[in-house]
Amino acid sequence: VIPNLRLSRGLGDVYKWQDSTQGCVDIDECATNNGGCDALVACTNTPGARVCGNCPFGYAGNGETGCSDVNECTTNNGGCDKTVTCVNTKGSFTCGDCPAGYSGGGASGCIDINECTTNNGGCDSHVTCMNSPGSFSCGACPSGYSGTGATGCVDNNECATNNGGCDGNAACTNTAGSRTCACKMGFTGDGVTCADVNECSTNNGGCNTNANCANTVGSRTCACKTGYSGDGLTCTDVNECATNNGGCSANANCANTVVSHT
Repeated sequence: VIPNLRLSRGLGDVYKWQDSTQGCVDIDECATNNGGCDALVACTNTPGARVCGNCPFGYAGNGETGCSDVNECTTNNGGCDKTVTCVNTKGSFTCGDCPAGYSGGGASGCIDINECTTNNGGCDSHVTCMNSPGSFSCGACPSGYSGTGATGCVDNNECATNNGGCDGNAACTNTAGSRTCACKMGFTGDGVTCADVNECSTNNGGCNTNANCANTVGSRTCACKTGYSGDGLTCTDVNECATNNGGCSANANCANTVVSHT
């Protein structure tokens, strides 16, 4: 009897002599250093040998020679959405979060958010919101407004400069994004150009029939004719005889007539 006699089968000791009663017993190779298998696999002892399991998911190679990590991110971004970063890990990988302007998950897919569907994307109500991948932009403020579509459009008061381009004899009224011109009383035209109205050409300008109408710029004047007194709108015949006998001789009778006397 040779105690602890070890028998070799080429790859190392696989049996050992126990004693004259038990004979040779199997050595459990897996009990030492996982039987020489890769640390990531299971070592299964068998009579006179051992078996190394397969490399786990996410690793390449075999349990006998060694398992190496597979970098999933090198192929098709690891299956992550193209807008996110794929991060390789031991035996697996992770997908980053969807960037701003997208909804969903980096692994399941990122969907562009149309910011323009809510509150015009925050753009001013006078401009158009234009959606783009992961973002949006605001159009320019329209004519008659200053500022930007993103920060806000402010109405310009055109009337504050050069009467808004209206005629000097017109009133300029500011409106949202524009202005209106209206000729003042006594003038006619479209407001941009105004011409004086000759009031005397119609109904004697509103003066009394016994008055003379004189056109002025933007208006007219009324003056009672000789032999009448008043403000031109109302004219009353003057009784010449009431003053100094109408200029007649003291020995003559003065008779008042319309506009004169005898």
